[in-house]
Amino acid sequence: MALKELLRIREGILADLHADHEAVDQLLQRVLDSDDAAERRELFAQVRAELKAHSEAEAKILYRKLDKTENEDSRLFAFEGDVEHEVLAEQLDKLWAMRDKTSEKWTARAQVLQEVLRHHVKEEESDGFERAHAEFSKDELEKMGARFKREKAKLLEG
Repeated sequence: MALKELLRIREGILADLHADHEAVDQLLQRVLDSDDAAERRELFAQVRAELKAHSEAEAKILYRKLDKTENEDSRLFAFEGDVEHEVLAEQLDKLWAMRDKTSEKWTARAQVLQEVLRHHVKEEESDGFERAHAEFSKDELEKMGARFKREKAKLLEG
């Protein structure tokens, strides 16, 4: 990644999204690295809560604003992001409902979740972040970051 791109990740909501992406990826990897059922359940509960709050806050704060832009590609990106969030939520719920969090089936499903999540993040941090930079000023991105943090905290509390 070029220096310019790295610096642009550090602006407002984009910095918050990037930090969440890295934290959840590390947490999910810890789940997959563990062989202990209780530890997996506890860590996965954190992954599930964080991802759901992140997705809902992101959709409300970033995607809704992209939905309203005049740029068709930006709107399409937001719509696709919503669909990807739905797919991730379905997988999180299926994994949560499965009793044996150490089974091969559970582990395989969790690995697929990780792959889908990494694909979503890669797309978002390249195309999505570029779209956000094209549509919003640095000041707008900063304000969106503050709203994102408040919304995510509210969702995690509730």
